[in-house]
Amino acid sequence: MMVDYDMDLDQLPYTAPPGDEGLDMSHAGGEYEAFEGLAHEVTGISGCHYVDPHTCSNHIENKTNHWNIQMDLLVEAYLDYRYRDSGDGMPHHGMPPSPSDDDGQCVSLSEIELIDIFTRRCLSLRSQPHHQYPNEALIHHGYLGCAPLYPTVAISLCTLAAYCQTH
Repeated sequence: MMVDYDMDLDQLPYTAPPGDEGLDMSHAGGEYEAFEGLAHEVTGISGCHYVDPHTCSNHIENKTNHWNIQMDLLVEAYLDYRYRDSGDGMPHHGMPPSPSDDDGQCVSLSEIELIDIFTRRCLSLRSQPHHQYPNEALIHHGYLGCAPLYPTVAISLCTLAAYCQTH
């Protein structure tokens, strides 16, 4: 086809036809071993080497177990949130604070990305002393984290309710 337009094929760099791109790197050709050797050299120079023995199903099972462990506390936090609800999906600020153990230890929620229907912002939230998990504190503020133990992103409960109603 390129010859039809008087193009010199020797001057063009080799590009594989669509669908054949993966043939350039095959296990049979030795390219994989060369790449793996290069990867080992780079990790040897940097001193960092991490091999994750878990599979994807292990990660999912671990996350599910972490959610299950804290589920009762999350339900209580959600019921408390709904009790403090002023009718518009946001807690009423005139309500008395939740009971606290005053042990001085609070869950850290610094610079967490909060996503609402129309806004996205990074904030640091204060947790109650009796909160044991980050999502417990997030639910107290009207958000649910995207990870069970170390959430960096949280979605508002109002957004999740609107999503449930529209889908």
